[in-house]
Amino acid sequence: MFLASCQSSGDRIRSPPEHSDLPIEDTSKMRELYVILGVRENATNGDVRKAYRKLARKYHPDINPGNDLAAERYDRITEAYEVLSDPEKRGFYDTHGYYTEGALEKPTRPRLGFSFGPSVSGDPDSTGFADLFDDFFAAVRSRQEPQTSLDVETQLPLGFEDAIRGVQASVNVYRRRACQSCRGMGRAPGSREFGCPACEGSGDLVRARGHLRFAVTCPECEGSGRVAPACRACRGEGQTVAIEPLPVQLPPGVSSGSRVRFSGLGNVDPKTGRTGDLIVVTNVEDHPFFRRVGDNIHCTVPVTVSEAALGARIEVPSLDGVVSLKVPPGTQSGQMLRLRGRGAPSLRADGAHGDQYVEVRVVVPRPTDERSREILRELATLETSNPRRDLVHGR
Repeated sequence: MFLASCQSSGDRIRSPPEHSDLPIEDTSKMRELYVILGVRENATNGDVRKAYRKLARKYHPDINPGNDLAAERYDRITEAYEVLSDPEKRGFYDTHGYYTEGALEKPTRPRLGFSFGPSVSGDPDSTGFADLFDDFFAAVRSRQEPQTSLDVETQLPLGFEDAIRGVQASVNVYRRRACQSCRGMGRAPGSREFGCPACEGSGDLVRARGHLRFAVTCPECEGSGRVAPACRACRGEGQTVAIEPLPVQLPPGVSSGSRVRFSGLGNVDPKTGRTGDLIVVTNVEDHPFFRRVGDNIHCTVPVTVSEAALGARIEVPSLDGVVSLKVPPGTQSGQMLRLRGRGAPSLRADGAHGDQYVEVRVVVPRPTDERSREILRELATLETSNPRRDLVHGR
C-alpha cells in the first residue's frame, strides 16, 4: 500500500491522492496521506482518528452500494489511517515521505534468487513454504496491479431547463499535474543519485522463511538500486494536486445520471505524459410542472367537463412554449394525449426528440346557484348508462 515508485533512472515518485477536504492552497504542499484524511501534518492522534471516522462513514461501501469510486476512496482512507495512527509508521512516513509494509524491518543482506540455507529463525518448522510463496506472489501481484485511472469524475447540479437546452458551466475538480519544478521527475533539480538505503543498492530485499530465502524487488527503488533527493516542491511525487476550475459545454438533453466525457481534462501521468479524461455526472433538478421519463416529457393539464365531453382545442405549456392540443370528444380523466417531437433532445441520435405526453384531468364543477343545479339534473336524466354496473354485479 502506498508504495514509493521510481522511474528507470531511480527517481522516487508516489501516487498523489484522489481527493481531499483541505483548502486548495495546502494540498500541493502536504504529504499525500495527510491530504487523503484532510488533516494537517501536525495533527494529533485524536484529530487523525476523528477525520478517519468522519470519512469512513461517508465513503463506506455499505452506505454507497455499487459505487466503485466510493469503495476506492474508502480503501485509500483506511490505508492512510493505518499508517498515520501508528506512531512508528507515521514517524517513518514523515521522515522518508512514504511508507510500505516491511519498511520498518531491517533487511537481510540481499541475495538474488532463492536458496536453501540455515534457518534464520532457528526453527525450521516455525514457518512453511506457504508463507514464503504467499509473500512472493503477493509482491508479484502488487507489481502487476493496474495503475490508478487517470480519469477524474465529478458531479454537477443542473437546472431542468439548462439540462434540456445544454449549457456551458464551470466545474471545480482535483487534478494531478506534473510538477513544474522538477518536470515530473520527482527529484530535486540538479541533484545526483545515490545508493538506495533500503536495499543497500542491490535493488532486492530478501525474505526468509525457515530454510528458504527469496529475493523480491525493493519497493523503494523498484529494483534500480538508486534513489535521488526528493523535489521540495512536490515532495518527490513528481506531481502536484490542486483544485482547478474547468469550463465544460454540456450537450442538450442530459438527465440525472448522465456521464459526459471531456477528453484531456483528467490527471496527467508524469512518467508517460498521458492525460486522462474528465467525466461529469449530471444531477438535474425537478421541474414544478414537467416530469421527464427517458427522452419523453410528461405533464398534467386540467379540462372542463364540457371540453372533455364535447371535445375542444386547448393550449398547453411545452418545452418550446405554449402549443395547441386537440382534446377528442369523450375524453376521460387520466387519458394520455401525445404531442409528437415535443420531448427532450436525444443524446443517442442527433436531431431526435422524445414526445410530450399530456395527462387529462377532468375538473368537476361545483354548482353555486339553482340554475346550475337544474342543468345538472337535466343532464342526469339523459344519462342512460351506469358506469358502476359491472362493479356492482361483480363483472
